[in-house]
Amino acid sequence: MKQKTTLKSTKTIKTTKKQTKKSDFSSLSQNRESFFQAKANILDIRDGERLIVLLNLEQATAFGINLHDKVTLKRQNGESIVADVAISDTVPAGEIGIYLDILDKVKFTSDEVISVALAESSTASYDAIRKKMRGEKISYEEMYAIIKDISENKLDDTMMTYYVASSFFYPTTDEEMYLTAKAMAECGVTFKYPKGEIIADKHCIGGVPGNETTMILIPLIASLGIKIPKNFSKSITSPAATGECVNVLMDINFDKKGIEKLVKEEDCCLVWGGSLDLAPADDKLIKVQYPLSMQSRAKVVSSIMAKKYAMGITHSLIDIPVGPTAKVTTMEEAKDWKKKFEYVGKKLGMKMSVAITKADEVIGNGVGAVLQVREVLRILQQHPERAKDLEDKVLHLASKIIQDVGLAKGKKALELAKSQLTSGKAWQKMQSIIKAQHGDPKITSETLKLGTHTYDILATKDGQMKVINLHDVNASCRKLGCPVINEAGMYLYKKLGDKVKKGEKIATLYALDDTKLDLGIERFKERSPFEY
Repeated sequence: MKQKTTLKSTKTIKTTKKQTKKSDFSSLSQNRESFFQAKANILDIRDGERLIVLLNLEQATAFGINLHDKVTLKRQNGESIVADVAISDTVPAGEIGIYLDILDKVKFTSDEVISVALAESSTASYDAIRKKMRGEKISYEEMYAIIKDISENKLDDTMMTYYVASSFFYPTTDEEMYLTAKAMAECGVTFKYPKGEIIADKHCIGGVPGNETTMILIPLIASLGIKIPKNFSKSITSPAATGECVNVLMDINFDKKGIEKLVKEEDCCLVWGGSLDLAPADDKLIKVQYPLSMQSRAKVVSSIMAKKYAMGITHSLIDIPVGPTAKVTTMEEAKDWKKKFEYVGKKLGMKMSVAITKADEVIGNGVGAVLQVREVLRILQQHPERAKDLEDKVLHLASKIIQDVGLAKGKKALELAKSQLTSGKAWQKMQSIIKAQHGDPKITSETLKLGTHTYDILATKDGQMKVINLHDVNASCRKLGCPVINEAGMYLYKKLGDKVKKGEKIATLYALDDTKLDLGIERFKERSPFEY
């Protein structure tokens, strides 16, 4: 909930124009290139999405600034940021109210004198969007102008919506996907490594519950001396993404210097991309598309590959799970995804490998952050109850990276990957990462705390497991509290083809309270994920 704040009155301070009486402000309203100076008043308010400032109504009008306009805030040291305007008659002239979201980007201080000017988007970005709307080809310079203005918060939601919508009216060419990815990366933070150094990466396009291969594969590959810095997102629609899972064990918020230190010392990292300005336009475009749940395939590819390029990746492995209730449902779709990733990756100078993997059921047994982390630790610690299907998938993907970087080929690559698990070297590396990222390296799979309110799903008849619907698994887990509540989720005891006996446990639901548990049970009974 947003908190209210009391705005303290301060004396109006000198602006770049001569101070005028209240009635004289209107004479300045036509000069939209003017700027004024104001004292910063840090407000105890956080919007959560937009960068917002509160301006005095009369002073804003005098300088041609209106509600929902964008202004550039400039410090005396030259540092600047673009923010969205809100208007208030409670803010004295000569003062500007600054939301806490802005301080995440620029560390303004209370009473600091700031220059305020109307922000203008470049005409190049507007012209380029018009061309896109007409279905015309645009150059890299034009694409860069669009992405730069989005990154710097100079384009409003309406213009971004026009830009996004153009991809649904006219097909995006492979070349435009590449140009978009390159521009997105170059408008944000980028990482550089010595020429010729191998920097590996693995990315899954998602859509499958469980499937936490990243947390096993990263330490496994790093234990071989291969650099593999990993940044990831948090969940939007799934019960738990890698972001929620890694955060169960360690800190995931690091700046550029922190990441560089981790990679230098550990050959890897497991960090949240949201704490960086990594391809910053991407997050803004996702928010525009989210209400309609529409995102073109080309935009997804550009988004993913932009972040790989920004991280300095030289060898990229993309995992595309395919199954009847997964994000990608057919081989035809998967091959189109594969083609797009390969084109963009190669144009960006990466060695690309795309794995199309089977996803007709939950991969592993646990769904939900802590349950998935337990699966991860069981495999790294070689626990007798580890999920064999998840382990096999990790070894398959790891062997592909091992082949791509030239360490081994064929069966030898698979054997090398397996030996890193069975020898404990992958777990030792994970312990080192956990310690470096401020976690407890002595953690074990069986000491993790799960939701204390549980419910066992029992088979109502004899049979054989025929269907595990991923959409319904996700829906039940979200009712239980995922992804917000790490301890919530579902543990599955059966795989496709397994025999089922009446009264036998099929799954266990976990929640932190009876209310969430009841909601999860209700959703499960409305539409069970299981057919047998």
